[in-house]
Amino acid sequence: MQQAWFRARLLGSRDEKAQGLLDLMQDLLDLDSFSVIRPLICKRLLELSEASGRHPHCFALPGLQKVGLQVAAGGFGDIWKGLVRGQIVSLKIVRLFEDSDIKAVLKDFTREALVWRQLCHPNLLPFFGVYYFDTRLCLVSPWMENGNIMQFLKREPIMMIMVRVSLMLDVALGLQYLHEQKVIHGDLKAINVLVTPSRRACICDFGLSSIVNEITLQLSQSSSVGQKGTPRYHAPELLRPRGKKSAGSDVYAFGCVCYEILTEKVPFYEEKNDMSAMLQVLDGKRPSRPVSCIGTPQLDSLWDLLQNCWEDDPQKRPKASQIVDCLVGPLIHATMTSSTTDWDEKFTSRFRRSSQARPLLPSIPQIERMLFGDGDEGLEPTEKTDSPELGRQNKRRHEDVTSAPNSSDNIHPELKRWRSD
Repeated sequence: MQQAWFRARLLGSRDEKAQGLLDLMQDLLDLDSFSVIRPLICKRLLELSEASGRHPHCFALPGLQKVGLQVAAGGFGDIWKGLVRGQIVSLKIVRLFEDSDIKAVLKDFTREALVWRQLCHPNLLPFFGVYYFDTRLCLVSPWMENGNIMQFLKREPIMMIMVRVSLMLDVALGLQYLHEQKVIHGDLKAINVLVTPSRRACICDFGLSSIVNEITLQLSQSSSVGQKGTPRYHAPELLRPRGKKSAGSDVYAFGCVCYEILTEKVPFYEEKNDMSAMLQVLDGKRPSRPVSCIGTPQLDSLWDLLQNCWEDDPQKRPKASQIVDCLVGPLIHATMTSSTTDWDEKFTSRFRRSSQARPLLPSIPQIERMLFGDGDEGLEPTEKTDSPELGRQNKRRHEDVTSAPNSSDNIHPELKRWRSD
């Protein structure tokens, strides 16, 4: 998959050939046996989705309805409540204006869905699927009544330090998993951490996430600081020319999240604007230690950990796994939140795919025919090498999952292109 000629052929696939390859790559990503080349498969999946304007069939979530009024607004999406078979869900609906670059917005939105779908951990908000509502694409996830971690803390201000430290551990465990999967979050901050009904912290919003390979080459999305993000959470290297997001910049942002959990204030809250805060960081300054965080060996150890996360040199910052070890160690002694299930797994895209009749994975010759043979063949059986049952299974595979029923002749041409069959 690394050769230039292979990549060119792959990204030249369109229509049903592209759809078959996208579904195949998603199947491979769901198998543990492909973990070694997982980042590369993810890269090709993202690239082919962008080139073809499609996503894997298993992403489609049918039977959804919007409930009530808009709840909040994100970077490029509005948040609504929804309902799927009696389950309250969160809808992040793409926001389009008359002068929007619709193709670029849809590319970002679909990219987030593709990265998000590959992740599965108790401390990450799960991905339920995509839906086309009123001609607009939306991403579906569980509804979190407790809101983000700052909203949660403001409702319960007299929260013991041990509970706050447990929330920090939840975030650290989620970040450790992301980095093990070679994913850089890129926009970690308190409002991107939700609290489940069992009071477990979950990282959300993967719109600025990047996938990296073993030698830390960016495989998706440019990571220069000039693009997007929240300046008060930016590591110093991101404020300098040609700064690149990395696991180290995520760790710096994690320190800022912990600061908010401790103080219920944003980093450099004394500064009235982001530019002043950025200048403080570039000058080597870090968030000040409040009086409320002084007085016990536990708080001293916790503050030392934050200082390490805020090191100017990203190489000197601890890894997420080391942060977890420090938090659960004898000095801070954080305890893990209960592993109670806070959402119904049956609503996840991963569960829907596993419950479908999964065809046998194609052989190498079959994949070669998909790429280099007749573009209409796909995975259809041949007399010599393919079984008729495999062909029938693959045909059923494309019929099993359909996109939402609410189509419209007034859909923008780019939206029509980005709808799955």
